[in-house]
Amino acid sequence: MSGDLRPAIGLNITQFSVIHALMAGLYDGVFPADQVLATGNFGIGCGHALNGELVFVDGEIYRCTSDGSVSRVNESERVPFAEVVDFAPTMSVRLGDDGPLDRDAVEALVSSLMPSRNLFYAMRLDGDFSRMLVREPIRQHHPFRPLLEVMQTQNESEIGQTSGSLIGFWAPGIYQGISVAGFHFHFLDDERRIGGHSLNYEITSGTLTMQAMSSITLRLPHTPEFGEADFEGIDNDMAIRRVESSVAGTQ
Repeated sequence: MSGDLRPAIGLNITQFSVIHALMAGLYDGVFPADQVLATGNFGIGCGHALNGELVFVDGEIYRCTSDGSVSRVNESERVPFAEVVDFAPTMSVRLGDDGPLDRDAVEALVSSLMPSRNLFYAMRLDGDFSRMLVREPIRQHHPFRPLLEVMQTQNESEIGQTSGSLIGFWAPGIYQGISVAGFHFHFLDDERRIGGHSLNYEITSGTLTMQAMSSITLRLPHTPEFGEADFEGIDNDMAIRRVESSVAGTQ
């Protein structure tokens, strides 16, 4: 292990829209992809009309769709939600020297490294995985249904042995509904052919890199639908947890 997790001044997460908007079914693309990339080269998001999970890595955007394919996202496309950062990791940890680690073990390790659970962390796990379970939403059409209902028919793929990268964030619990509280990872394999939202995994060897941030810039949609949406008094905590971690049909 090398480095530390003191947040660097001037580095922050930029987030486009909020999770509450997705939960309410606001899936229309609003933010041009090139404008999102201008604020960060690393992160996660979703495509217009839920057409795929997005992975921002090395300054490129990849779309992982429900037919199992991966493609580049045109920078003129508009996306409904994204979280991005200019990734400059300050800590690196080698994984697998003492045997494989499942998702719970990795999350426990990361939690033990955090100097505070009240900061944001960007994380990347590069390595060999003995198991990877991913999901992608199925493209939606108007009128849009709420996300919890939509995800009961999500596409899921048990990839098995693969090499690639988990890209994601940790957000403090107080930001649930704005972001996803806790861990939120998307996966993309090294050949850029397979990926999606990570539901479960086991890593046999690899490297974890992390960066801490103490600030977030939030950009809200300028649309009539967002302006008229009623988010007050809605407790979506359990619904968000189900959407982020459940397999199809178990919500």
